[in-house]
Amino acid sequence: MKKILSIIMIFMMSMMFVACSAKGAQVNSKKTEQKKIVRIVAGSVAVAEMLAKLDIKMVGRPSTQYGISDQIKDLPEIGLPINPDLEKIRSLRSDIFITSSAIQELIGNKFEQNGINTRYCDLNSYDSVKDTIKELSIEFNKEENGKKLIEEFEKKEKDILKDIDPNKKLKVMILFGAPGHFMLATENCFTGSLINKLGAENITSQIKSKYKGAYVPFSLEVALKENPDIIFRMYHGYVDEAKKQVAEEFEKNPQWKKFKAVKENKIYDLDPNDFGVTGDIDSTKSLEKMKEYLYK
Repeated sequence: MKKILSIIMIFMMSMMFVACSAKGAQVNSKKTEQKKIVRIVAGSVAVAEMLAKLDIKMVGRPSTQYGISDQIKDLPEIGLPINPDLEKIRSLRSDIFITSSAIQELIGNKFEQNGINTRYCDLNSYDSVKDTIKELSIEFNKEENGKKLIEEFEKKEKDILKDIDPNKKLKVMILFGAPGHFMLATENCFTGSLINKLGAENITSQIKSKYKGAYVPFSLEVALKENPDIIFRMYHGYVDEAKKQVAEEFEKNPQWKKFKAVKENKIYDLDPNDFGVTGDIDSTKSLEKMKEYLYK
């Protein structure tokens, strides 16, 4: 199981670097007016839920091990986001395939070579989620729905941020992965963007690194020098097994006991349903949960 977990963690980390390189790449390979687009296939759950919320109709959606809203659960499945079934997409007579830019480099060439019209949405930060809602609503003639959604976002956001003390600068470390494959999440990933929005300081902003992106290599010595007030741990893939391995690492490695966050028992395991690779239509819920972790 450890070997399988390691392989999955390596794959997920490569995906994170892809997310970083694709940030801001809101690509319309063949932008088409809504009146010409009848059949839309969603390639990621986050995109599918966003389209559903905007009342943009779809003819297909991705497979998922997690939950999906009743509104779209009965749509034909086209496979996992990282490995969609091209034949299934063709069978649905798709006019456009819409997915997350986080997987553009994983599937882009294959889709281009097969002539599938694809749109990539930037969901790599809290603010980019709002931007994408606006863009999709304009592109598919659902501007009123988009405006309403963004107003709801900003109202919730204002309520969440209203009592944040700007002078209380907590230092935070976001640890991703499993022992031997740890990385640090920066402000350029979705979870890191929540830290910024809430006025806390990610230790990666103080660490010099030749790597610029959503996730950077981890050094226990460097992290201890920064000595964060809070440590968050993120997992994807075999979550239960990863949690077990990380708990053992924290228990057996004496270096962890030197951290202020460990001494004060301020270590939190983040639920991947709320703190995923990208943001989604429920990003304000993630923002509120992160606030509870930081300031409760």
